[in-house]
This record gives sequence, C-alpha cells and structure tokens, in this order.
Amino acid sequence: MIIRILYILYSALLNLMGFIVSMFSAPGKTSKIRFDNGISVSIEKKIAEGGFSYIYSAHDSSRRSRKFALKRVLCPDEEIVIACKKEAKVHRTVGNNNVNTLPLLGLKFDTSSLQTKCYMLFPLITGGSLRDELSKRKLLINSVIESDRSPFTETQLLWLFKGILRGVLSMHDMGFAHRDIKLENVLLDKPIGKEVDVEIGSRLGLSTPVLMDFGSASSLVVKLSNRRTVLNLNDEAARNSTVSYRAPELFDGGCRHGPDEPDIDGKVDVWSCGCVLYGMMYGTSPFEMEFLHDGSIRIVECTYLRVLSRNIPFPPKESEVGERFSHELMDLVIWILNLERKNRPELYEVLKRVEDILDSSTNVIRGSVLELI
Repeated sequence: MIIRILYILYSALLNLMGFIVSMFSAPGKTSKIRFDNGISVSIEKKIAEGGFSYIYSAHDSSRRSRKFALKRVLCPDEEIVIACKKEAKVHRTVGNNNVNTLPLLGLKFDTSSLQTKCYMLFPLITGGSLRDELSKRKLLINSVIESDRSPFTETQLLWLFKGILRGVLSMHDMGFAHRDIKLENVLLDKPIGKEVDVEIGSRLGLSTPVLMDFGSASSLVVKLSNRRTVLNLNDEAARNSTVSYRAPELFDGGCRHGPDEPDIDGKVDVWSCGCVLYGMMYGTSPFEMEFLHDGSIRIVECTYLRVLSRNIPFPPKESEVGERFSHELMDLVIWILNLERKNRPELYEVLKRVEDILDSSTNVIRGSVLELI
C-alpha cells in the first residue's frame, strides 16, 4: 500500500514538472520538425492536450496542402521515453496495415534540450471523434431539440461497429490489447477501404471508424502467476483505462492469481467494445447513466460497484427511445457485457454475429452496389 501511495505522489510530481516545462518549451507557429524518413513539417496550432502530450495541426513544409496531426510528448524520465517507443511500435505494427487503425507516419526524439521530447506524426483526420459525432446528434438531451443529425439507425450503428471491431481484431492478431477503447478514441475518417464497403458506407451516410491512442496498449495475454502481476495489472489499468469502459477484471479485486485463474486476454477489449456499442445507441457508457420512467436520461457517477451490479440500463419499452432499436441489438449488448470473462464472447465471435445481423439488413444496399461496379 505504501509503495502504491508513493507511486501516486511520484506521478503527480511528474505531471507538475511536465506542466512547468511546457510553459517554457511550447513550439511557436513557425517551428519545424524534420523526421528521419525525410518528412519535414511546420507546426500550426495546438488542437488538444492531455497529461504530458500535446496535439498540433501541421503541414508539409514543402507542400502546405498536405496536413498532419503532430503529437508532442514531454519525457521527464526514461520510463516515458520507453512508453513512447512502445506506443510507436504498436502503431507501426498495426496502424499501417489496417484502414480502421491510425497509422504512424514519423517518429523523432529531440534530446537537444534539458528534457527529451518525442514527436509522433499522424495523418490529420478532420471528421472528429465518435464522441463528437454523438454530441452533434444530441443523444443525451432529454428535451426535443432541433438537430441536423438524428440518432444512428440500427444499420448505420452496426456498420460503424463492425469497422471498430476490425480495427481491434487487427491489434489482437498482432499480439496487442488496446485497453482503453472508448468513444473518444474512435476517429471518423473519409470513406476508405474495400470498394464495396466504401460504397455501402457512403450510401449509409457514414465515415470510416479509425481506432487511435495506442499509449494504453499492452500484451494481449497476461498470465496471473503471482500477486505482484495482479497488482501491476490493476495499477496499469488505473493509469491507462477509462473507468466507465474498463472490464471488471481490471479493477482492484477484479481478478486473482493462481493456476486455476484464467489469463487476462483480449476479452478486456470485448467488454470495452460493448460499452462503445451501447454509447453509440444511447450516448454514453451503460455504467454512467440511468433511464427514468419516461425514457429521459440521468447521468450518474461510474463506480466499480455499478459495473458489478449486473444491471445494464435500457429505456422503458413504451418510450420513444425504447422503440429505437430491436431486441436483437439489445441482446447483442447483453451478450458482450458478460461479467464472467470465461463466458464473455471472443472478439471474432462478436464480429461474426454483427456481420450476420448486417447481412440481413444491408442485402438490398449490397445488391444495388454490386450492380454498379
């Protein structure tokens, strides 16, 4: 317990150091970064920040029309340098080979100043995140408000979800678990991929979902051989995994060690995907909201006890929200969000079930597309 408290204090001190250093080392608008692969970019403006990292828009120094997203990470110690290298490795292993994962275009460590800085270069995706899209659709607004976007139809929702599952599966195939899948970590890009899929997605009015932020990624399988392994697993999850999307086995006390205890595996991501699916339906994770008798929503604090309650809230059947989706889709959510990880489905099983549901709902669209190409 003392060690864990000291670690928390140490992390807080590092965060303070990072903030102080950032006040004196923020790049100017004319700053240029040159990567080892020859790409040179000019920084434009800061578009996001969190912890030690800052995201800037940038453009190719020789071709202004070519846009990028530049991630800058302050590295006050060697541990963060190692974490950056690990994140870059996952991006290069997975992101460059799948349309549903974010590719890494360049990596650079700058050691010219007192504090090392890591720069990661990505394509600039301007469609925003899935969270941004849901906010525009006003799913969490209880009163009727005019919006240029209505909630996703069931077919649209499942089509997007299939793309997310494909991105996660590509990580699993390479031996990684994401560990922090959430609405904010799915970007929406212009339609790309297989020609038929692009045409169907376009007809449904959808963009391509792109999984991002691999800083939380870890080995796909973790063997719970001793108590230290379990404590490390819990501490890592507490630092990197969002509570309302975190699998129950990653909470403190959620798993034990021993020969009869099943390994931690890709089912932690299956759980998070289930929370994302629910969020696409109703606006947020099932463990931070409640439905009232009239179908209106109340936001609540997500706790481990709420996750363990075995209660996935669905709107009253007689309400407008309750008629939005089929029982088949609700059963899919319940099937995925199984507290017992032994009985929780594998990711490929979820993908297969989603594809089966989609086959029946998109056959008409698919047939008309095939006639065009």
